[in-house]
Amino acid sequence: MNQIIFLGKTVKTKRLVAGMMLCCGIASSAFAQVKEGESITMTQVDTIQVTNHKERVITNPFWNNWFVTADAGVNAFWGDCPVGKFKDRLTPQFNVGVGKWVIPGFGLNLQFTGFRSKGDKGVQGLYTRGSQTYTDADGNKYWKEKIKWWDLSFNAMFNLTRLIGGYEGISSSKHLNQFIASIGVGATHHYDLPYGSANEWSGHLELQYSRFFSAKKNLSLDVKLRGLFYETKYDGVFNHQLFDENISLNVGMTYYFKERGWGRTTTNTTIYKQDDRQISYLNDEINRLRSMKADTVVIEKGTAEVLQNIVTFPYLVNFVIDKVKVVNREKVNLKAVAAMIKATPEQKYLICGYADKHTGSVKRNLWLAENRAKNVYKVLTEEFGVSADQLVLDDKGGVENMYYDDPQLSRSVIITKYEK
Repeated sequence: MNQIIFLGKTVKTKRLVAGMMLCCGIASSAFAQVKEGESITMTQVDTIQVTNHKERVITNPFWNNWFVTADAGVNAFWGDCPVGKFKDRLTPQFNVGVGKWVIPGFGLNLQFTGFRSKGDKGVQGLYTRGSQTYTDADGNKYWKEKIKWWDLSFNAMFNLTRLIGGYEGISSSKHLNQFIASIGVGATHHYDLPYGSANEWSGHLELQYSRFFSAKKNLSLDVKLRGLFYETKYDGVFNHQLFDENISLNVGMTYYFKERGWGRTTTNTTIYKQDDRQISYLNDEINRLRSMKADTVVIEKGTAEVLQNIVTFPYLVNFVIDKVKVVNREKVNLKAVAAMIKATPEQKYLICGYADKHTGSVKRNLWLAENRAKNVYKVLTEEFGVSADQLVLDDKGGVENMYYDDPQLSRSVIITKYEK
């Protein structure tokens, strides 16, 4: 059995010499095995590699890559039983919208479109009632119709240029010309309607060409070919035609707010390089210590003071506000305190409880201070085997800030050497 002999009393301990060698001597001994002029080194190399893969980007915060858009142009309407010339179908159309690119190749937008359609119709309908009757060169009768409307739509956008060619990067001169396709669903409202349903669903298809003015890509000139498709009742006539539609060609601009673009993904690599001779020597040293026989070490008078000073006094045990339980974190350190107390059986120690004066009533603080001291006393005696004869209990109730003007440090128990 490993023993420490001190002043005629025997104390069980771990092998002191082996512990001191492991803590203090192995590193220097390892270097002593290297020949003169050689060195043992361990090098840490950190590298950050930017991935330039055109399909890999970092997703951005919600408020990045938003834009507003506006355009205007001409609209041509086709409904049931159309007659007449193409130019008679043309009306102005305008569109405004707001959207966000979620990733370089995919985005969403909300658009408002309007505002009228017209054309010649071979039958009377909801929007021709009361209008003048016309006759064409062949003697066929027809009527002119006008439809007033607006449409609110939600659309998914696909940047075809980036989906095919990949993302070009922030402030890149590539992809100044881009093609974008959109598909969506909308709600159309008819106004100035004499009777009948004023609302219906619509479908949206759009092909857009955008020309950016600079590598920042904050402003683009847009040309848009747009199709709005309605239920066949759109013009008030039900015929064999599956859809009524407005087809438009518009020109406009789009402005992209900051922050624009997406960052590239990065790879962090840490490389450790170590001299294998050091590992080999440490393994040999461990095996050598394991093979050593246990013996008895005699500690001279005065060594106890060295052991005692490993834990300094006064020693502070901290507590959670308004609590008296000794938490496990404090017990870890109290175990070392207990070892030092037991190593000096002739010395008594004072356990004094405290509370924060500015938290709680006087009565509550007296109770906290008393029970904190008692609980530390129980941990030392019941869990770590300290003799009750070596401990003296006391408490001070609520006190002012004792250390660093910090009230948390007053919620404590302080262990000191007891002097009569």
